[in-house]
Amino acid sequence: MKVPSATAAEERYFERVAEDCEHILGPEIELRSLEMESASGVVLRLKYGLGKADWTSEGRGETVIEAHAALREKLVLDRIRIGVRALYKDLQS
Repeated sequence: MKVPSATAAEERYFERVAEDCEHILGPEIELRSLEMESASGVVLRLKYGLGKADWTSEGRGETVIEAHAALREKLVLDRIRIGVRALYKDLQS
């Protein structure tokens, strides 16, 4: 999975964020990338897929830690959303 370019310590932190998100999302979810924007505040954007369904979740905060916490909260509902979307796409095939 692709993580943002940063210092070695930041890259390790982003890898830990990705592992944490992977744990929340559960099995069969394929993490594709973790992106960070810091124009006004911090945005962590996680792109992932389940079967034929793709999804993107974002967490926003004043710091990377706040954005990570917001992303964790968002993933709980987004896991359900991508599961339903994957089921729908599978039934259409």
